[in-house]
Amino acid sequence: MTSAMHTPGHSAAAPPLLTATNVSKRYGKTAALTGIDITVGAGEILGLVGHNGAGKSTLMRVLAGREAPDQGSVTWRTPGPWNQRTAAAAGVRMVYQELALCPDLTVAENIALSDAAARGWRWRRAAERRVAQTLDDVFPGHGIDIVRRVVDLSMAQRQMLEIARALCTDDLSVLILDEPTESLSVDATRQLYAHLRSLTARGVSMVLISHRMQEVLANADRIAVMKDGRIVEVTGAAVTSEDALLATMGGDVHADTSTVRRVTSAPRPDVRAEGTLARLDDLGVELHVRPGEVVGLAGLAGHGQDAALRRLWANSRGATVAKRRAYVPGDRQTSGIFPLWSVAENLTVASARQLSTAGVVRSGRKSALAGEWVQRLNIKGGARSPITALSGGNQQKVLVARAFATDAALVLLDDPFRGVDVTTKNELYALMRVEASRGRSVIWYSTENSEMAHCDRVYVFRSGRIVSELRGDEITEDRIIADSFGTDDRIEEIAR
Repeated sequence: MTSAMHTPGHSAAAPPLLTATNVSKRYGKTAALTGIDITVGAGEILGLVGHNGAGKSTLMRVLAGREAPDQGSVTWRTPGPWNQRTAAAAGVRMVYQELALCPDLTVAENIALSDAAARGWRWRRAAERRVAQTLDDVFPGHGIDIVRRVVDLSMAQRQMLEIARALCTDDLSVLILDEPTESLSVDATRQLYAHLRSLTARGVSMVLISHRMQEVLANADRIAVMKDGRIVEVTGAAVTSEDALLATMGGDVHADTSTVRRVTSAPRPDVRAEGTLARLDDLGVELHVRPGEVVGLAGLAGHGQDAALRRLWANSRGATVAKRRAYVPGDRQTSGIFPLWSVAENLTVASARQLSTAGVVRSGRKSALAGEWVQRLNIKGGARSPITALSGGNQQKVLVARAFATDAALVLLDDPFRGVDVTTKNELYALMRVEASRGRSVIWYSTENSEMAHCDRVYVFRSGRIVSELRGDEITEDRIIADSFGTDDRIEEIAR
């Protein structure tokens, strides 16, 4: 997913607004940051890339004044104390990868919590007016009802609200964006970057973290590459490439289907001769999956793909589904991880039945299962670490491992690769293929249509209904997008 190419309007010589000098940060035995030196120039977009666990989010929290470095300093134009209060006063705001919204409050009430302009006895009206105007400016046609509670919004709408909340800031000077487009549609992503460029033209600076390299290359002026808590390279976006950045990060260069095929040695079963593990027959076209299949749900975000997964998970009316099934939800913070538990406890919680004898979970089996999957997916931090000590991508690995560590015949995945790097995606693509070769079935929704090339079949959704079923060479990003904007006559055609 890319936006129009960004013409850098500011060079590396732009006067620095924010400077980090020799910044280091540790969490217990883990060195999250080591000797970081970086500047954010006035009116520039600084891209920040690196694999999961490289220290990107930690560095952003330090730059935003949310965490103090163990050594080194952060200065704003001139030296002085740097903390959450001084950063806010300077107009520095951060959009978090793990959305920092209050789910039980309305859209407007969330804005009022952080917007100084929404104060006084008419605060609610001020907040509603402010957020409505901002959403309309940044995301025309967003469809968000500002009086609804956040818990009732889709992931894409929550992401738009998180961004809008940061932009509801008088005298905004630096905007830090941590994976801002992971849940956004193609159109919403284009709208966002168009608005960001209008802000940089007015002198606002930005730091952009994203695993979507083409977005960083298209929109950043400079790009800093992080590896193991250090900045290993800073380069101009116009003089580098995706392959060069990934090579500097120290990972695989391409996440393609050939990578998956190379690491999958087990033979695939003849899925046509098997039964059916899941079926939904009221979507215009019957959705079904057979043992050993990887089936994708695609199309524009918010058109019923995640709802179909939830129906299968709940075995709701109109669904026929395997008794043994596992589900990876789209929002890992509110529906996925147990923040007070360790990695091992999070990973094995769904496997209690298979780990127990006479109703008692055997600790030895539990430790062995957790250790096996931590090693298999290379989960940094180890089985005993608190789940909250892991990066977002490694937390996502734990959730995927939790599902596949069960004896479920059917695994349901709701955008499971949100916020993970290319190497991790390769590992998870391979995992799905290996498990499918053993007869398991996977139904997988992704907001990135290009990922659907890893599926056996793909159902394209529009307005809550299936508009096409694609197989083999038909599964391309262009075809998916074209079918997403097709006519209702297409449903009747493929149904026949």
